[in-house]
Amino acid sequence: MTLRRRFWHVAGAGAAFQAGSAAVDSATVMSALVFQLIGSPVAVGTVSTILRFGWLLPQLFVGYLSGRSGSSMPFYVLGAFGRTTAIAALAGVLWTGASAGWSSAALGAVTLCLWAVYACLSGIVGVPYNDIVARSVPSGQRSRLLAVRFFGGGLVALLVAAVADRLIRALEFPVSYAAVLGIAAVLMLMEISPDDRRPAYSGYFNALTAPAFLLPIIGGFTVAALDTWIVFLIALAAALGQSLLLARIKAGQSGGGP
Repeated sequence: MTLRRRFWHVAGAGAAFQAGSAAVDSATVMSALVFQLIGSPVAVGTVSTILRFGWLLPQLFVGYLSGRSGSSMPFYVLGAFGRTTAIAALAGVLWTGASAGWSSAALGAVTLCLWAVYACLSGIVGVPYNDIVARSVPSGQRSRLLAVRFFGGGLVALLVAAVADRLIRALEFPVSYAAVLGIAAVLMLMEISPDDRRPAYSGYFNALTAPAFLLPIIGGFTVAALDTWIVFLIALAAALGQSLLLARIKAGQSGGGP
C-alpha cells in the first residue's frame, strides 16, 4: 500500500468512526435514552462516568501487554469489533425489549451494562490505534490526517444527526433509539485499520487522569440532591478558580529567571 493510499485509508476509517460515535454520544443520545428509561439524573451522570472510566482503565494494561507481545493488531481487532458488537447488541435489545414489553427499568439496566462493555472495549482500541497511526503515517502528515478525520467525520456526523432526529420523531420510543444505534454500528464497521506496526505508545499518562471520571456522576448526585442552577454555579466557580490558578502560574514563570 502506498503512503497516499494509506493516508486516505486511515483518514476515511477515522472519519467513519467519528460519525458513528456521534450517534452514541454520551452527552446527547445516550443521556437522553437513559433518562427516558430510568428518569434519574444520577443515571445520566453515570453514562459519562462509565465512558470515561472504560476509556482510561484498559489503557493501564493494554500498553504493557501490546508492548510485550510485539503486535498491537490483536488488541485493535478485539476492541474495534467488540465495541461495534456491543452497540449492535444494544440496538437489538432495545428493539426486542420494546416488542416483548420489557419494563423501562429492565431496559435501562441492560443499556447501562452494554454501555459499560462498549466503553471498556473502546479503551482497548485507544492504545493500538495510536500506535498504528504513528507507525503507518509519516510525522509530517499526521496533523493533516487528524484534520481530515475530524472535519470529515464532523460533516458526516451532521448528516447522522439529521437522520437520527427524523427517526426519533417518526418512530416510537425506544425503537427510535434502536434505529439510531443501528446506524452507529454500521458506521463503526466501516472503520478499517491500517497495516500492523509494533507498538510504541503507552496509555499510562492518560490513566493518570482517571479520577476525573467521577465528576459526571457527582454532578448527577448534586442535581438530584439540590438543583441544576447550583451545579452551574459550582462549575462556574471551578472554572474561575482554574483560570486564576493558571494566571498565577504564568505570572510566576514570567517573573522568574536567573
